[in-house]
Amino acid sequence: MSYVKDFTTVYTIGNRNYEITAPARFDDETNQPIYDAELDERASEMARQAYRDDMGLLSPTELKKYRAKVGLSQRNLAELTGLSPNTIALYEAGAFPTPANNKMLKYLINDDELLRQYIMDDTNNYSNDLVAKVKAYLQQKDIVVIDQSFQPKFTAVQLANWLRVENYFGRELDENVEPLTQMKLIKLLYFAYGRYLVKTHTKLFTSSIVHLQYGPVITEVHSKFKGLTVLDTGKPSKEAFDDYNLVSKDSDISHLLRLVNEDYINYSASGLSQKTNQPGSPWSLTDDGRIIKDQLIFDTFSNGLEE
Repeated sequence: MSYVKDFTTVYTIGNRNYEITAPARFDDETNQPIYDAELDERASEMARQAYRDDMGLLSPTELKKYRAKVGLSQRNLAELTGLSPNTIALYEAGAFPTPANNKMLKYLINDDELLRQYIMDDTNNYSNDLVAKVKAYLQQKDIVVIDQSFQPKFTAVQLANWLRVENYFGRELDENVEPLTQMKLIKLLYFAYGRYLVKTHTKLFTSSIVHLQYGPVITEVHSKFKGLTVLDTGKPSKEAFDDYNLVSKDSDISHLLRLVNEDYINYSASGLSQKTNQPGSPWSLTDDGRIIKDQLIFDTFSNGLEE
């Protein structure tokens, strides 16, 4: 006879130790754990998933869900990516992807525009079956369309100045409100950009958003305040107040900025970095120094995530 209760085991994966507590089977007489294929495998998979989370590795479930979403067989996905069908099968069975394959698959899974580029490139010589499946998926998928003729009303710096002045007013009313840092300012603008992109399918500002070491960076704002950590310990400049008054005339955009500021008023810059820099975020799926694509931002924010 036997019984089941929680048991803690330490698993070592890739020189990392994971302490996993999960149900295990015990012998009635000896009260020692005994082999149970299903329970033991479940605990092992918990350890493997903890390792995947630490290393930012794609999980079998993510890969299977992607194939199901697009309507691809394992052989289709192998053809699309240039991997072997056996490799795809191994990854879906739980094998860890190589760093290069993991990065490539994550790019693909998180960027339908990249999928479109793959399938429209005639030099890839994809099979008719694969092309038909991908085109059918893309036709019904809500791909963000950016109106390139649309010119945003304000620059990123003008919007940044609005947030600076709003922070000043907050500090005047509440001594516990901390002065705005450049890093937090950029995070707030990034969140505002994502929300606006989803709502309007247009850019909030034209400045590029790039992947740098500490997260998504709005180049125009970073250049304007280069070298500054804390932007204002006292009253902001006249230029900032002029921009604040100008932006405030647009009720929709000023309301958006105010909501973002209120949502994250108690967050530190490092706390916001934990959101923007987590695995699977647009930042994590973009190479260092490269522009973060609007499609990645749109997909993330349209799913109710701010990363």
